[in-house]
Amino acid sequence: MRANGYVIHTRPFQDNKVLVDLLTEEQGLMRGVWRLPKKEARVLPGPFLRYELEYVGRSDLKTIKSLESLSAPSSLEGLNLYAALYVHELLEKLLPTNLPLPDVYALYQWLIENLHAGAPIAPLLRRFEVGLFADLGSSISMGVTGRGEPLDAKQMYQFHGQFGLRPYHGEILKQAPILFVEGQVALQYHVGAWRNKQVLSLAKVLHRHWLDGLLNGKPVVSRELLPATSFNGELHLGVPVFRA
Repeated sequence: MRANGYVIHTRPFQDNKVLVDLLTEEQGLMRGVWRLPKKEARVLPGPFLRYELEYVGRSDLKTIKSLESLSAPSSLEGLNLYAALYVHELLEKLLPTNLPLPDVYALYQWLIENLHAGAPIAPLLRRFEVGLFADLGSSISMGVTGRGEPLDAKQMYQFHGQFGLRPYHGEILKQAPILFVEGQVALQYHVGAWRNKQVLSLAKVLHRHWLDGLLNGKPVVSRELLPATSFNGELHLGVPVFRA
């Protein structure tokens, strides 16, 4: 069988073999064994390149018969590299294996192309995370309240992971929300206004909580490579507040 895909991770397996994880257009996240070429030409398949591969096998671990690069050699450096490694870790830990997810594949391809082009990193990552949540069936609803009611742009809302957005009128809460957000900012997040600094700040706080829940407490090691910025905006009851 044939597929197109990107190498997400490699690790030694035997003297002349490596385990290769690939994000493929046809099979989603796929794991396989790749026999290295003869010793004088042992070059590991590299990341951020699109490959055409031939593989066999009915089990979860495939045997990769051939790997042919479909793009010119390229590399990422600095924060762009760290951002790609962060995305790779999310894919490895969140995606099921051997399940076609063409939208995730297209989203990853878009991300890599934009990282190579030098686009701002934060909007790329937040947009990628939103797409990944949607394809995993775990979208964040910020366009309406938890009851499906339209948002008032001037109303303050509390956001709970289980219940979504609820109007907040200053009452005493039994349970602290993840954050407070004004309706206008929530609506801007909903339409993907990633150039808005408040929307980006909101997304960073919100997505971290969402990912922690999806990962069931598994750490995201590559986060440590990205700039660590603590929230320094408005707080209410110790919870971040986002206003227009």
